[in-house]
Amino acid sequence: MGRVEDEIRDMINFQFGSVPRFAQEIGLPAQTVYSALRKGLSGASVATVMPIVAKLGLDPVWIVKNQLRERDEDESKNFTYVPLYGSIAAGSPIEMIEVDDHHPIPNAVFNAYPRAFLLEVNGESMNRVIPNGSYVLVDPCVDVDRDMEPYAVCVNGYDATIKRVRKLENGFELVPDSIDPTFRPKIYDYGVEGTDEITIIGRVVWYCIPFDWSF
Repeated sequence: MGRVEDEIRDMINFQFGSVPRFAQEIGLPAQTVYSALRKGLSGASVATVMPIVAKLGLDPVWIVKNQLRERDEDESKNFTYVPLYGSIAAGSPIEMIEVDDHHPIPNAVFNAYPRAFLLEVNGESMNRVIPNGSYVLVDPCVDVDRDMEPYAVCVNGYDATIKRVRKLENGFELVPDSIDPTFRPKIYDYGVEGTDEITIIGRVVWYCIPFDWSF
């Protein structure tokens, strides 16, 4: 559907033949009506809008609803929906549970990371930089090329967590970034028998707060 002003212009042309003839009927200069239809009724004065609405028999609420619809449609063009795969621990690692959902991110972010996906944070071990309950955007990768930046990693193949990651000579160090001092760095040294294997899921490049997030 087009702009509400375009629909009103069509009504005017159909019922009165032209904007100037309609303007004469309601006692307004044709240029005033043209300007209101071109720039938008929301920016016109009540003295201009009300005669137009009354003569056409329109409900002002209809105009407001349609203008809100247009605004929502315009805003939606600025976002792209990306997969939200599920919860991910930012504390003690928990099993990642996939969910069938999508969430919008700004187009500028999507264009920078077109392969990225969202994961929901569940835990307080990164709460200095990533709030519990937020959605982190993960750019897939298989190695750590930026020491001490946040990464999503799998621990022992199936558990997932977010930590700052330091790559070691023979393993990794996972470092929390929390106001809670009970979260401590943990070293995974592959030289030690029985050490869980760390698999890099991707680097955390951005995060957002869902609309129902609360303190």
